[in-house]
Amino acid sequence: MEPITTGFSMDMIRISRPLFLLSLTLPLSSGLAQAERPSVDFDFGSTAECRELLSAEPSGVYPDGKIVELKLRISVHLTAGDLDKVDELRIEVVDCDRKIRVHSFEPNTRLESRMSEDIQWSRTIETGASLRAALGGEVPVFLGTGVANVTPTINGGKTNREIVTEVQKRIAPKHVVVTSGTIDSEHGVFFKLHRSPQSSLEGVHELTVRFAVPKNWRGDSIQVCCQATGQEKFLWLKQQAIWTHACSRVAVYLAGDARARRAAVNYIKQRSVGS
Repeated sequence: MEPITTGFSMDMIRISRPLFLLSLTLPLSSGLAQAERPSVDFDFGSTAECRELLSAEPSGVYPDGKIVELKLRISVHLTAGDLDKVDELRIEVVDCDRKIRVHSFEPNTRLESRMSEDIQWSRTIETGASLRAALGGEVPVFLGTGVANVTPTINGGKTNREIVTEVQKRIAPKHVVVTSGTIDSEHGVFFKLHRSPQSSLEGVHELTVRFAVPKNWRGDSIQVCCQATGQEKFLWLKQQAIWTHACSRVAVYLAGDARARRAAVNYIKQRSVGS
């Protein structure tokens, strides 16, 4: 009678144990990584007023139109994790209906240096020549009665020195703090706020967007999207990670127009009920 085989050997059992342990270790490490991920909340108003700029020249898109200015306040709050892991905040303001165009915006792209002033570097070069002299005379020899004569030399000295100092002034290196520009064929604008030793990503950030609108414009709706990103370590590699992403509609209206303001409030209420 032939022996019954089980289909695996002891070598296969010894190999399978490390694989089983690895399968238990990975979920635990990924759970710890999840716990360390920063959590960021973005807060901004659901309605906002736009002030007409009477001194601004009309845009070429709407020659008979006007320029309105929106000041949008974005509040950033770290609710969990480490803020140092948040490298960048990206904020987008877009007109989804593509009826208005971006005229200008603030803040613009800005660089900052981590040093208080430019770097000054100096080098000093010193060159010189000297001439020394010794006195002449007679030196007695103690071992005997003789006298040793010393030939006299020049009695004097001369020294020439030349000092040259080179001074160079170098511009201190700068790092990007804010990056901004238009998107969606100038129907929107983006802002990238980068981490810096001189500023904090957490807190309130005021963004200014100026739109070119038709002459009879009284209100509209825009979409605001906020995103926090950073570097996440997975095993021995680092990869780009999105910590938080949120989008919401904001109803904008012309300042001083009470009817347009009520329409903006009703628009937000209807969207809240519908959602």
